Amino acid sequence: MRSVMRNKGAGVMAKTPLVQSVNRAIDILELLNKERSLGITQIGQALGLEKTTVFRLLQTLCARGYVRQDLSTQMYSETMKLFDMGIRMVDSHGLLKKARPHIEALAMSTRETVNLAVLDGRNIVYVDKVESSEVIKADLGVGRSFPAYATSLGKSILALLTDNQLGLLYKGETFIPLTSATVSGLEDLKEQIREIRIRGYASDDEELVQGLSCIGAAIRDFKGAPVAAVSAAFPSYRFPINSPERQQMAELIKRAAQSISIELGFLE
Repeated sequence: MRSVMRNKGAGVMAKTPLVQSVNRAIDILELLNKERSLGITQIGQALGLEKTTVFRLLQTLCARGYVRQDLSTQMYSETMKLFDMGIRMVDSHGLLKKARPHIEALAMSTRETVNLAVLDGRNIVYVDKVESSEVIKADLGVGRSFPAYATSLGKSILALLTDNQLGLLYKGETFIPLTSATVSGLEDLKEQIREIRIRGYASDDEELVQGLSCIGAAIRDFKGAPVAAVSAAFPSYRFPINSPERQQMAELIKRAAQSISIELGFLE
């Protein structure tokens, strides 16, 4: 057993004792999540582990249903078990079931891809979506994770935190630019958040992906806490900034977020 300094994802460094075998098993799962399919030798080389160690860990992960082996190629890949566990955690208060009719209706009225996401540390994770009926559409995929500061979903949730909470969350954080439009740092983010608090929704104008824009609004639970966000994503050319059509879309998204919040017990 050894002690290391780990970043908890919220700007807090903690000295935590790690069980070596558990730590290595998690390393394997994270590696397979990035690379999709690997053999024992490849995993050992990537993680600096002996093949016998990798084999034992993989056998345990396979037996517990977190990893599967393709017998024809002898390659290993992760299963959906971790994702399923995450979805069950997200849906512990019925978010997915209660939000689904509203995001379906929003997708129908906007004709754009509608996403539902939650905040996980400094990232947002997409937990549900309804695809656009348009030929050219946005597709970011359920289960994917992105920096909250680069998305309308994330910024709409961050806007409901206090400035002190924001400072703690991003203490020591380096804002990595994903495009030329990505916010440059905490002060830039705070400036955007002040505007979001006034208008009640957030926008992402090619801050995450070049050519893609999003409008998002936060969802609150019965305590008034932000638990998720809903957004519509679309090619930037379809809804130019400051156009009447874009403002109409923003109002539809705000209304959908409010409706889902009410479903979760939030009373304004």
